[in-house]
Amino acid sequence: MNTEDLATYLRLTPEFGGTRFGPFEGIEVRLGSDPERCHIVLQPELGVQPEHVKLFRQGLENLILAPSDRTAAVYLFRMNAGKPKQLTTPTAVRPGDAFSLVTVGGPRFIIELDELPEAIKEERARAKGKKHNPRGRLSKDALAGEAKRQAFTSLLVTGPAQLAQRGITFVKSGAIFMPRNIFLGVALLGGWVFGGVSMCSNKSLKKDYATSQTRVVECNEELGFARDMNGDSRTYTFQELAAAIIGSEALGVALENDDSLRAAVKKKTKDILTQSSSQYDWLITRKSSKTNDFINWRNRLMENETLEIESRLLLVWLAARPGKLQSDFGKIRDSEESNVCGRGPLKLTYRQAVSLGLSVQVDAFVSQNPELVQEDRDRTEELLNATLTAAGDSSLPETFTVLDDPLRQGRGGCLYLEGGDDRIEMNTIIRNFGRTMGDDVSDLPAADSNAGAVARVAKYWASDLMEVDFREEDPGINFSESTVGSVLDSYDAKGAWVLSRTASTIAKAIAIPCLTALKGDPDLAKETLGEDIPSPVHCLVLDWNLRNPN
Repeated sequence: MNTEDLATYLRLTPEFGGTRFGPFEGIEVRLGSDPERCHIVLQPELGVQPEHVKLFRQGLENLILAPSDRTAAVYLFRMNAGKPKQLTTPTAVRPGDAFSLVTVGGPRFIIELDELPEAIKEERARAKGKKHNPRGRLSKDALAGEAKRQAFTSLLVTGPAQLAQRGITFVKSGAIFMPRNIFLGVALLGGWVFGGVSMCSNKSLKKDYATSQTRVVECNEELGFARDMNGDSRTYTFQELAAAIIGSEALGVALENDDSLRAAVKKKTKDILTQSSSQYDWLITRKSSKTNDFINWRNRLMENETLEIESRLLLVWLAARPGKLQSDFGKIRDSEESNVCGRGPLKLTYRQAVSLGLSVQVDAFVSQNPELVQEDRDRTEELLNATLTAAGDSSLPETFTVLDDPLRQGRGGCLYLEGGDDRIEMNTIIRNFGRTMGDDVSDLPAADSNAGAVARVAKYWASDLMEVDFREEDPGINFSESTVGSVLDSYDAKGAWVLSRTASTIAKAIAIPCLTALKGDPDLAKETLGEDIPSPVHCLVLDWNLRNPN
């Protein structure tokens, strides 16, 4: 039988009418009460959820049946078996098995695999004949669909096939060529302790003895972390999944060692995946000028080698702001719980930019039409001076020109001084990151340490605190002394604000690529994320675990 002509069918049992649904050729078949999300729609009066159950398929007879969550009752009837079994996790099934929804006596569907109708096969044969293209099947959509089919099946089918598929995904994704993974492979082949110590020693030739010993400990942490990830991906912890998705064992270790940060990142990741995914449609499913700005930022940042790659993998997501805002300015809720203006691709506030040593023009947020406020010179000077004071900066120059930028309707606007502003210059910001977040900065851990990347994201957000000024020899905060969560705990509410913003940035690095892998536009994904699209396997496990906590 030609597998290309094989499709999935679902047939109601005779007592429910015997209707046959199909053919379904996609990676999954969804059943539920929501007609926009499901292939087979049932009445909500039956007790079914909007999306109640999914059936995934790969190859000839590899099928996975998965309830949408633990509250979606699904009962599996094995072919030639006795009592049904209620499913609470995705389960491998075969043609001939059946399942019912809501109760044992609810609507029961028999799973079938059969050839496509002759009319469809003939139509496809004619289409192929017209194109005279023996590679016509290798379209982008076909390749993307096949990749997802393989990923979903390898997710929950145990044994050698699963290990082989994970290895294929590891190679195809390019993760195998990352320096850390090459190092890990050498270490595992030669003995993880000996290999780890040897590699760490080689990397620390230019550092003093104390630094090299610290790095040895951290490398051993990474090795231990990686060894824990050699098992079934379904048993991965949140930090292990995050590391696999981003391609960074260092991030996994950092989250494992920092309870406060891990809890915050986990919550933010769940929020994006389950509640706020539509806020990032501009990056996932449709292109806009905002998408182009993000692509430009990403390309420039990732090409800059003055920052360690681990840091770049996280800092790039500073430019992924939710919603459709297109203005040069944006409304920001700062660490003082005040509405202020953010400017440029990262929507940096004036206080952040000054603390990080950028050359910027003062601005002020107004809740009404900024043109009306601008007409009142005294009020304008009062607002602008308040911004200067909050940043610990000097007063306004004797002569200046004030401009305004109205935000979206009902969101007020920004007053600002005319003149050059580093916040709108991507290359200038990236150079500044090299100076303020490079490897020789005293208030941060080493760039290649496990906590290096998360600490640099935290420093970016801590630059908004009034008590902090990174232009000073003693900036008022030091992330090299402990974990990010521990450092920020001593800053009470303001520390919680920095932790929340840091966690949100890291969560975007995890969740948005997963949204892209699971439901994004494949062509747009390559533009926005390059080759860094994660395995759908890990993303599906992550989504399942966040929706169904133990």
